[in-house]
Parts: sequence; C-alpha cells; structure tokens
Amino acid sequence: MGMTFPAGHKPRFSNFSIDGVLDETLREGAERCMFSIPTGDKLPLIRSIMKSGVRDLVFGSGPDDPDDLAAVLARLEGEHAIDGQKFSFILLLNCFEPLMVQFERFPEALRKHVTISFGMITHDSEHGLFEKTVDRFRRLGFDSLRVSLLNNFGGEIGEDAYAGIRRQIDRSRALGIETVRINDSLGTIYPEAMAVLAANLRHDYPATNFCLHAHNDRGFGLQNALASIYHGFNLIEGGFAEFGNRSGLPAIELLSKIFAEKNIHITGGDLNDETVSETARLAEETFLLVPSLFRPASGHIVDCENMGVTNIPDYLGASSASRYFLNRIGLHMPTLERLFHDLGVNDQGSISEMAAGFRDHLEGLMHEVTVRKAFEYRALRRMVETFYDDDVLFSDRVYDMARQFLDTRGARPVAA
Repeated sequence: MGMTFPAGHKPRFSNFSIDGVLDETLREGAERCMFSIPTGDKLPLIRSIMKSGVRDLVFGSGPDDPDDLAAVLARLEGEHAIDGQKFSFILLLNCFEPLMVQFERFPEALRKHVTISFGMITHDSEHGLFEKTVDRFRRLGFDSLRVSLLNNFGGEIGEDAYAGIRRQIDRSRALGIETVRINDSLGTIYPEAMAVLAANLRHDYPATNFCLHAHNDRGFGLQNALASIYHGFNLIEGGFAEFGNRSGLPAIELLSKIFAEKNIHITGGDLNDETVSETARLAEETFLLVPSLFRPASGHIVDCENMGVTNIPDYLGASSASRYFLNRIGLHMPTLERLFHDLGVNDQGSISEMAAGFRDHLEGLMHEVTVRKAFEYRALRRMVETFYDDDVLFSDRVYDMARQFLDTRGARPVAA
C-alpha cells in the first residue's frame, strides 16, 4: 500500500527560499565520459562552476580523487578563488579502504573545504562499518559530513520501503549527521510519489537537511527535483548541461531560470543566469561531448527562431530569440513582402513581384544547400559514432586486455 501525505501538509510552489544547490557535474561528468579526462583539464570548468554561484560541488569518488581534490584546492586557495564553496567526495563504503592513505595525508588546512558524503551505508552493517568510518574521518579533522542513501524506487513507495529509509536516516542522525541525500538511483520514481516521500520526510525530520539526487531515466528528473522542494526539501541537486549518469540529472541552468520565474531564492546568493549557460557549454567541451542543439536554456542553437509570419512566439509577443533563420517552412509570401517593405519598397505591386521572384531564387538555393548538408551530415554522424566507439574500453575489451596481460606475465587463470 502506498503512502499518503501527512495530515495538514501544505506544498509551496513559489515565493520561498532553499538553502543550497549541489552540483554533480564534475563527478558524474567524469563517470559518464567514456574517456579519462585529466584533472588539470577540468580546472576551467571548476572555476566557471564557482563563478556561477554554486557553492557545493561534488568533486568525485574515484581512486585518485582525494589527492586530485587536494591539489585543486591548494591551487584555488593560492588564487584566493575559494569563497565559501565546499567540495564533496562520495565515499562508498564497499571500496573506500585503499583511499584512506590519501585522506590521512590530506593537508589539514584544506580539510575545511571538504565534505565527506557516505554512500552504501548499509554495507557491513553487522560490524558497524558506517559508524566506525565516520569516527575515523572525524578524528582526521573532516567535520563536514553527509550521507547519500541509495534507493531502487519504482511505482508507489510503501511503508516497508519508507521504514528502510528511516532506519538509515536514524543511524545518520545518531552520529550527528543532519544532511541527507535521497538518491533516486535508477531514475524510476514518479513525481507524485516523490511529492509524498518529501512531505513525509520533512514531517518526520523537521530539522534535517534533505535533497534529492534525481536521475532522468524516465524523463522525470527535473519534475522530481522540483517536487522535492515544493514539498519540503531545502536543498536541490543537478548538473550543468544535465550532466549525470545515463540520461543525466536536472540541468542547473534550467533550474536557475525556473527559480527566477517562480521567485525561489537560494540562501547566500542566487545563481548567475548568464554564467550558468556558459558553464553548461563548457561542461560539454570539457568532457568531450558533442554539443546539444536544442537542450532547454543552454542548447547550442536553442536561441534560434524560424523567421517569418508563422513564428508563433513572435505572434504571441513572447519570442526571446537572438537569431533568426529562414528555411522553406518560412517562405510564405507575407514574410518576403514584409522583408522588402522593411527595405524601403513602398509600392505594393513592386513588393509582390519582387517577393515572388526572390522566393524562386531562395527555393533553388535552399535545395542546393540541403543536398550538400545532407551529405556532410551523414559523414559527420559516422565520425561521431566512431568517436564514441573506437578506443572506448568497453567491458568485453577490458576482459580481453586482462587475459592478454595474464599471458604476458605467464599466469593462467584458475578454473572455477
């Protein structure tokens, strides 16, 4: 049986504030990218994210990320560039032990900039691994801690699933951790279920900081993120250019526009709407992604409108496009007649005659261009498909390489 809203629950849809935005571009961008981008190549993106107004950056979870994070923080601090930002590391309890030597040598002066976010906290619960690991990090001087709770949502959220989430939150609160990320790990929760979940968590834990890690596998990432803050969560999470594993996370540049329209503010300062779109495009460049053409807010040509009398945003007085283009869809005679009128031709007969002749000229030109562009597109598409196929270390290739590595060492796998 699915849960219901707590008694007296009232959502908020505009004119309120939240406490922060968490950005996953760096970590999930690196995880989703098929190639290994050096940390130094990410520095321009890091600076741009910070310039955008984001104050909580999820840096990584990889085997070299603690040392890389220390190097980045040292460089940024040397530039006097850190202005209250926090950089978080996702510490997965099933694989963290080899990383401890990096955290032990992490410069003490830089630990204040770091948040440790514990994931997979149910791992080895019988031996209290979560509690012991939290104590280790506190003794090392890492005081900013939170948890990331993994979930396999689907359909309604029943009382048993909710009780499981509460048990993990209670373990965290018992350790003094009051910031909880609820992960829709597979992107399968629906907005109506997310609304009920957020409302109940806020009701049951009024002093806890909550945010949703909302994957977009069903196309509901943005709706779920908004539902979470409408119904009580006080933090929101996303990625520039929708960066995130598989289908991505809510686009921060789109959240920025929505917040402006709905008068939703961020404690400590709102995002810079111009900079967030620039950052989104830089994220694509950093992680070797073909630019998205029509992504909302930051798509490569999303600011273009079809020129002519059929342009509905113009008709409604709502177009904000900075560039117009003309194709055959826009070749209505009134479009071309208005063109010559704007150029100073006043005789209607002359306007009509010139518009008809110009239309014939444009149709011929458009045909030639389209034939050429169709050929170029097919070649470009083959290049893109090859780019994301050749040299990628897919799992079957990794196994083949491991077998070859064993052969070079004269080793033979033991039969199962």
